[in-house]
Amino acid sequence: MKRHIVLIGDLVGSKELGNKDREKFQARLSDKISQINQESDSIISPLTITLGDEFQAVYKDMSALIADSWSILTALHPVGVRFSVGIGEIFTPINSEQALGMDGPAFHSARDGMDQVKESGGTYCVKLGSSKDQSDATQSLVSLVNYSLMFLSNEMGNWKETRLQVLTMLNDGLSIKEIAEAIGISESAVYKNREEGNLNLFLEIKHSIGENINRIL
Repeated sequence: MKRHIVLIGDLVGSKELGNKDREKFQARLSDKISQINQESDSIISPLTITLGDEFQAVYKDMSALIADSWSILTALHPVGVRFSVGIGEIFTPINSEQALGMDGPAFHSARDGMDQVKESGGTYCVKLGSSKDQSDATQSLVSLVNYSLMFLSNEMGNWKETRLQVLTMLNDGLSIKEIAEAIGISESAVYKNREEGNLNLFLEIKHSIGENINRIL
């Protein structure tokens, strides 16, 4: 049976926000996932809010998932988001309308990963979904992916919203001039964010993670 990529996301510390702020960030989340669902061709079960501050989806491409996570982090800044990814089989039919009513090792591992990422205080966790996925080579690959995502998220931890915006727009293929006009900053400021943040390296790592995870699906 084909393996899939299940994403579960959760807002960090939203319960500590006041009611108005919590509603504001929940609305931002709703707007952003609606936009991603409309524009993405890599989602096979759409991003769906499940528990107010939690959402999930099924992807066919890991690189797109990472890019979408950056877009969500940008939209919700300064509120953080945790992302857990489960890779494995889904035993029930894929729900193409909402990411609900599905089950299988991919969902179980994503849920276990969310518990782990909450406990560790990190941003990302990637887990394999069943024992037959546990070859040494595959386990080593997933460990490398987790370390890479840990590195990226640690680097992003102190970024201002502007640098996140530049990263997501570079990923979308916008030119320096287009990014400057969209954000309302100078072109030199865009170049500075790109170079000081090593944003081209972020894009290369995202692409490499995507290629390697997609090979084991």
